[in-house]
Amino acid sequence: MANRFRLFVGTFVTAQALVSLPAQALPQYSVFDLGALTGPATDALQINDVGQVLVRGGGSSTFLYTPGSGVADLAQLTGLAAGSPIAGYGLNNLGQVIGQSGRRDRSFIYRPGQPTEYLPARYTAYTLNDAGQYVGTRSSGASGFFRYTPGIGYERVPLSPVITHLLNDRGTVAGLIVRPGTETGTAAARYDATGVHLLGNLGGSESWSRALNNAGDVVGRATTASGLSHAFLYTDAGGMVDLDTRGMGHPFFSMATAINDHGLIGGEFTDTDGSHRAFLSDGASGLVDLNTLLNPAGAAHWMIESVADVNNLGQIVGTGRFDGQRRSFILNVISTPVPEPGTWMLMLIGLPVLRRFGRRSGSASAS
Repeated sequence: MANRFRLFVGTFVTAQALVSLPAQALPQYSVFDLGALTGPATDALQINDVGQVLVRGGGSSTFLYTPGSGVADLAQLTGLAAGSPIAGYGLNNLGQVIGQSGRRDRSFIYRPGQPTEYLPARYTAYTLNDAGQYVGTRSSGASGFFRYTPGIGYERVPLSPVITHLLNDRGTVAGLIVRPGTETGTAAARYDATGVHLLGNLGGSESWSRALNNAGDVVGRATTASGLSHAFLYTDAGGMVDLDTRGMGHPFFSMATAINDHGLIGGEFTDTDGSHRAFLSDGASGLVDLNTLLNPAGAAHWMIESVADVNNLGQIVGTGRFDGQRRSFILNVISTPVPEPGTWMLMLIGLPVLRRFGRRSGSASAS
């Protein structure tokens, strides 16, 4: 009996270790054809937490899609004639849009129900947060990269003034700097209340920030020691981590382009046949082809190629091909995976059995 007890304990401990391993838990998605409303040559840029989507047209137009209301021409929302040249760059959770008006040749902020605000001349803004802050570049006076904060005004941000400006609701900015000791090499960096922080590397000489969440986590791409470009995740706790676990010798590209506040990461990679595909990652399970997470109806017609944004509900926007035609989309969660039993659950199940075996073993020894 004692041997049987030891055997059970050994089996229990082994099972406990197995279920304690990280399990991939990603949802299944249905596809909403956004391109059917906005046109086949449009790009979905951003989705907020209420499901509104900013969509750039193939020409000089931008649309705002609102669930239940449909598509609106951003030019008309800002008080211009339909079809006026306009470019939307950023959307926040309040439905506010920041962009550039070709007719006025000025950057603007659209706030629902309020007059359109135009920024000073030579200021170009790209991203705004829920607190009313925005970031961009200016080409007059103290030129460079700036952050505007209500009640404070314009502040210079010591990062490179490139188009990809990232700003979270805490006012943290992510972008690039020119690496120390080089003239053209770039390094992913983050700027917060304590200053500028380099985000590290994957063994190579270049890195680029592409998305930032409210925890300050940054994703993007970086070169490896062998010169490959791999998707990365940076967190304060773990530093910069290579998300592309296909092997350092794998001769293909990957890049992370979106991350939400729950750590769900989206991006794109090249497959073994050289085609571009979108991926999802939980930050620990490598790159999962997003096409494998589509429901059968979506998988029958769609090839998802890139991810532009992921909101905190898990909705995803990007571009792909619908029956071979380039289209923008919204992916909606239709099922949430049930996680494997955790260690605590196995303990709850197993401990009564252990006690039963213990009592039997003790009785057998006494007899």
